[in-house]
Amino acid sequence: MQLFFLVLVAVRMHRTMKTRSKLLSSLEYESGHDVLTGVLNRRGFDLSLRQAMSAAGHQKKSLTLLYLDLDGFKQVNDLHSHAVGDRLLRVVANKWSRTIRGGDLLARLGGDEFALITGATGAEVEALCERLLGVAKASLLEEFPALQIGVSIGVAEFPRDGRQADELVLAADSAMLVAKALGKSCFQWALPSSERGRGVASPVA
Repeated sequence: MQLFFLVLVAVRMHRTMKTRSKLLSSLEYESGHDVLTGVLNRRGFDLSLRQAMSAAGHQKKSLTLLYLDLDGFKQVNDLHSHAVGDRLLRVVANKWSRTIRGGDLLARLGGDEFALITGATGAEVEALCERLLGVAKASLLEEFPALQIGVSIGVAEFPRDGRQADELVLAADSAMLVAKALGKSCFQWALPSSERGRGVASPVA
């Protein structure tokens, strides 16, 4: 009888610990992911970028950061509704997630701004940007076939454009603003730090 009681207690403790472990894992996942789109949120992005840069530095490899800002998204919210805008964000994130390479990390930084951490370099990056641009230009919502958006993409490479996470993000963000100023729906590589912001008009979202 005593042995049975001990076994029962052990089983219940095991189940409790397993449940607690699952709960902690779930909370950890939710803290690093965007509720609306399911991709990384800002917190998850910051952590992942630092880890990716550290690994790339140790392995003497390059790493590329894409900063993506949707074109025309404000008009979607204004002309339709925020609910339609939210659906559009979910569709874009889902289609981009299926477009990127295995191991790449997509994040929503807030609003209509996204970021992508990728090990692709050079021509691979440009091909990736073209695919992402193609997704954004396509008709995304069946009930609004005429609804069109685009995306402006800034591209920065580690370690060339920044050795610290905030430097790399700034370089990619600045390049994205140049892409918007050049007409939107395009991608732009980061300029040298001394040239960033020169002669670039404030873009319209």
